[in-house]
Amino acid sequence: MNIHSLSSALSPLHPPLCVLFGARPHTMAQAELTPVEAVLMVVLVYALMQLGQYGIKQLRLRPFVKELRSQQSAYYASLPQHLQRRFEKRVANFLLRKTFIPRGASFEVTLAMKVQVAAAAVQLTFGLEPVYLSHFSKILLYPDRYYSTISKRYHCGEVNARGYIVLSWKDFEAGYRNNTDGFNLGLHEMAHALHLENIIQNNEHSFLDQEHLAKWNNLATQEMQLRQQQPEGFLRLQACHNAHEFFAVSAESFFERPHDFSSHHPDLYRALAALLQQDPAREVYQL
Repeated sequence: MNIHSLSSALSPLHPPLCVLFGARPHTMAQAELTPVEAVLMVVLVYALMQLGQYGIKQLRLRPFVKELRSQQSAYYASLPQHLQRRFEKRVANFLLRKTFIPRGASFEVTLAMKVQVAAAAVQLTFGLEPVYLSHFSKILLYPDRYYSTISKRYHCGEVNARGYIVLSWKDFEAGYRNNTDGFNLGLHEMAHALHLENIIQNNEHSFLDQEHLAKWNNLATQEMQLRQQQPEGFLRLQACHNAHEFFAVSAESFFERPHDFSSHHPDLYRALAALLQQDPAREVYQL
């Protein structure tokens, strides 16, 4: 049976779709909605779309949260349960915004590594309104220290204004094997990124309280000047290179040696606690 004969055979019972669509002109009139019903329909459709998007996002977040819970880092484990849920959400949202780039032959960046890096960033910013360091969209991971053609020496990490955070994974891991010595590459580099993010003109700039920042800068300047005369001190000498290094080195001890920091430099410690809106010495993670 050819196409024309098949169409003739079916046409009495199965008229073409265009015929069905135009056969009952009164159908559209019967289907018209009142203004209230129309608004409710729009709201319903929008709600369903939002619900679908939320469900998709939750599926994307789930592996990050599962990995974070399995790692049980010291900072995360110390949080009360309701803050752990908030921390998980921030870590997952941080990861959705970043691209991780492995550097070095046969070096793979795993999910566990990504979560650890994100947790370092969120630990530093947890007391603030959500800050995801949006300018720094790319995170480069090297297996070990890498040679810089600019400084002509080996680095364990750096942050640059082009939007890159660079880390030596070996040194990053070492920072968490001993979380009481005041050496933590992850916190150090994330502190640099935070310090810069606050002054870069984008959707996240100027999130640090100006009054708290001014007080911190004043005290930091005084301490750096004092250390020029008395090199020995609680914070390692690297802190005195410039204001950025002072902030980054201080952040390491703020989280890893909060009681010692508070004892040696009570004014500095309180100023940093106010700036970051956390007080690890009192186990207060959101002021």
